[in-house]
Amino acid sequence: MSKPKPLRIEANWLHQQIITLRGRLFLIVIGSVCIGLLIACQAYLLATACQRLIIEKSDFASIQILLFWFLLLTISRVASSAAVENQVIFIAARCKQAVRNQLYRKILSLGSSGLANHEPATLAETVTKAVDELDPYITRFLPQAIQAVILPVMFLLFVLPAEWRAGIVLLFSAPFIPLFMVLIGHGSQLVHRRLWQKLSFMSNHFLDLVRGLPDLIIFNAIKQQAVAVADISEKYRKASMAVLRIAFLSALALEFFSTAGTAVVAVIVGFRLLWGELSLQHGLFVLLLAPEFYLPLRNLGLAHHARQQGISAAEQIINILNLQPDKISQGTEAVPAGELEIIFQQVSYSYNGQRGGVQQLDLTLPANSITAICGASGAGKTTLARLLAKLLQPDCGKILVNNIDLQEISTNDWHSQIAWVPQKPYFINASIRENLLFGATHIDDEQIMAALKTANAAQFVNGLPEGLSTVLGGRGAGLSGGELKRLALARALLRNTRLLILDEPTAGLDSKSEQQVCRAISQLRQKHTVLLISHRTETLVCADKVWEMAAGKIS
Repeated sequence: MSKPKPLRIEANWLHQQIITLRGRLFLIVIGSVCIGLLIACQAYLLATACQRLIIEKSDFASIQILLFWFLLLTISRVASSAAVENQVIFIAARCKQAVRNQLYRKILSLGSSGLANHEPATLAETVTKAVDELDPYITRFLPQAIQAVILPVMFLLFVLPAEWRAGIVLLFSAPFIPLFMVLIGHGSQLVHRRLWQKLSFMSNHFLDLVRGLPDLIIFNAIKQQAVAVADISEKYRKASMAVLRIAFLSALALEFFSTAGTAVVAVIVGFRLLWGELSLQHGLFVLLLAPEFYLPLRNLGLAHHARQQGISAAEQIINILNLQPDKISQGTEAVPAGELEIIFQQVSYSYNGQRGGVQQLDLTLPANSITAICGASGAGKTTLARLLAKLLQPDCGKILVNNIDLQEISTNDWHSQIAWVPQKPYFINASIRENLLFGATHIDDEQIMAALKTANAAQFVNGLPEGLSTVLGGRGAGLSGGELKRLALARALLRNTRLLILDEPTAGLDSKSEQQVCRAISQLRQKHTVLLISHRTETLVCADKVWEMAAGKIS
């Protein structure tokens, strides 16, 4: 069994996120001090009222003013608690927002290559559930930690002058609660980590099942996978119950120490009252404050489970934030003028220097031509495209653009000359015009229609009730796959680039739609250098040259 590693890194990281809102933390401290003073004043008023009624035999009218102040203090205590809670909720919301922003920026900076070894489901789980798990740490553990430091000290200062023997009992019994809390936390750390591992595994498994659902149906493997899902869910349930078991057992232990301490104080006060060495007012005051003395420590112990949740979540978040992106040369040279001819010379790239990618690749993309790359999944086609788009940097070899090394060309200038049409183009809930104008400026409807005509999409767009103003649903709902592919092609043409990268432009289309897209692709060679990635024979027909890739090499 592996030992849990120290929590100092994760705890320090969490403190750094919270300390940025030190003004709000100061308000929580002030609010906690106010709550402590109000509790002590309430106990004193109640003890004084009992002294007058029971010992001094005063009438009820003599304590009415005390009851009035007691009610006023109760309202003030509720208001102070609500104010502290509001500040804590504000801090939690701000911290989660800041952490999510950090994760989004990191994921964007890493790109597809930096995330090659991380499952999408794990990343989604980290950005959503892991960040949400910080909420209990901030809203439950943080205020209890502050109050556990402030309130017992305040109550002890009130108790010692009234009955120093009871104060000694409180002073020496209090450390057992945080000590036991630390021991429990040390043992539960590994359990929390296992819970996150099982959650990550379950998320990845579900994502794989969703992706492969059509194949599972074809091969009649649904029942088999249902059994596997049930088994994984059962393991996650057991891991969750292990965490809850520790939480409940720790609560029982913490209640024991606080109850025993309060009982000892009650015995001391009782004997002192019996011997006439202590007034009822002071004795009752001490008895009322004793449970309040232990309450913040008990709450802190109960909230320690929330701390473990936050620490485990922080570990997942830090793992993503510590990832380092591939270093890609930004370059300073301008993109060469004229038609682009691209030559790969002994180019090699492997992910993390270990697996996949391409090896000693020699390839020429002639200017104003369509060069097709075909091959099985995992052959290296997408890696080749990413290298060409300067999203990856070769481990060795060169990519020459009109005899200039691509690494010496400015990345921003190079990206301005590239249009990439992915296998699954993305469209938002907006008009066709708005979707087409992504990445393009100063474009009028005449230019849009020219691009649609080149992409063989003008006819169906003109046939829509509102033409270019037709609003698409999310992900292009309302149009067929072939129509969306042609719109994506037109969107790429509107960027007026010299290099087009088409990744499986006819995947998932029927034969008629595929023919229409192929006719549109055939016209691109007039003004563009085109890299076409496909494995469909019908699509490869429109290429000037077809190369096959296998195991990262051109054959």
